[in-house]
Amino acid sequence: MAINKEEEMNAIFDTFKEESVEDSESKADAVAAAADSGSVLTDLYNAFVHTMSIEISGLKIGAWLILLLISVIISWFVWRVINKVKEHGDKTLFEKAKNYINKAGDLERRTLPFSLFAILIFLLFIEASGFSYVFSQLMVDDASESMLHYAMIFGGFVVSIVLMFLTHYSGEELHRNSVLKSIDNEMASMASDIIFQDKNSYPRNKISLEHTYSDDDAKTVVIPQFNRMHQKYFDWKNLQTVRKSYISIFTLILILSIGVGAMFVRFYVFEQNVDHYQDSIVKEASSFDIKTELYEEQSKGETKVNNTNPNLPSFFTEQSKLRDKYQRSSKVEAEKKASYVTYMVMMMLFFGIQVVGLIVGSRYSFVGNESVKAYKILKSYKEA
Repeated sequence: MAINKEEEMNAIFDTFKEESVEDSESKADAVAAAADSGSVLTDLYNAFVHTMSIEISGLKIGAWLILLLISVIISWFVWRVINKVKEHGDKTLFEKAKNYINKAGDLERRTLPFSLFAILIFLLFIEASGFSYVFSQLMVDDASESMLHYAMIFGGFVVSIVLMFLTHYSGEELHRNSVLKSIDNEMASMASDIIFQDKNSYPRNKISLEHTYSDDDAKTVVIPQFNRMHQKYFDWKNLQTVRKSYISIFTLILILSIGVGAMFVRFYVFEQNVDHYQDSIVKEASSFDIKTELYEEQSKGETKVNNTNPNLPSFFTEQSKLRDKYQRSSKVEAEKKASYVTYMVMMMLFFGIQVVGLIVGSRYSFVGNESVKAYKILKSYKEA
């Protein structure tokens, strides 16, 4: 009876050992597969197809492609409406517009062309997809799949749109500050009495497009330019400009926080997935120990179980080898390094998109209060 009991126990040990080894090997492969998720192509797939796809009549279509097409069409109509000029045909109005924009220092500047506008929309979609992929790692599992799907899209677009407007206004602020700095340099070489004479001769910030000829007799180019800018940018008492960079500083802090934060979220989730599979392999060995103790409790009074079963050392040796295989696997280490490089590239891409927004905002902005209106009038005459 005791011999049969011991043989039965050995058979159970052998069966459990084989199953555990197979499970552990499959989980070790799963760890390597999890490491593969950090590759560039897999990240792009997850961002653009897997997490952002919809099904229409059984056909899976990238939602980003549909939204991109709709957005380009809408942006074209919006761009046309924004840049449409109703008032043209009056030569006097054309001359006033030219006079106004020249005195404001915006004669060589222009509004954002549609080609660049479409590129910004495309970059916005790329940026939103990256944020959606990050948000997918932070979403709770209790919500439905469709809710998570649209929540990721919504969250990604909200962050991207906010950053787009902030970078654009920051670019405008940088351009305005550069203009104000050049004005400071010009005033430094002028006599203060001439500046005061011009300042007292014309109403400050009341020169509109309609009354642009009111300061034609000004002896300096500084005062006419200030007459077309907001008064908050000039300290008339001390005769110096007031440069403000609140939006730029806030945008810079926000961009750094989001970019670095998103990178660390990707790092954390990747390491968490790998550690999860590593711990599952270790738990297989400890669970086998528990089963041995339970079997000994049930066998008390019938037979004495030999704890030095020759199968146990070999089993734990195989488990240890599997763990060492994971820890020392050059493939896993290479994939981890590739994942880190991928995340760094994605972060640099994010920063690059923000730099593009800053450049566009700085290049296609005006400092005059009515310079945009004057530019549209001049453009309408060129197209007529």
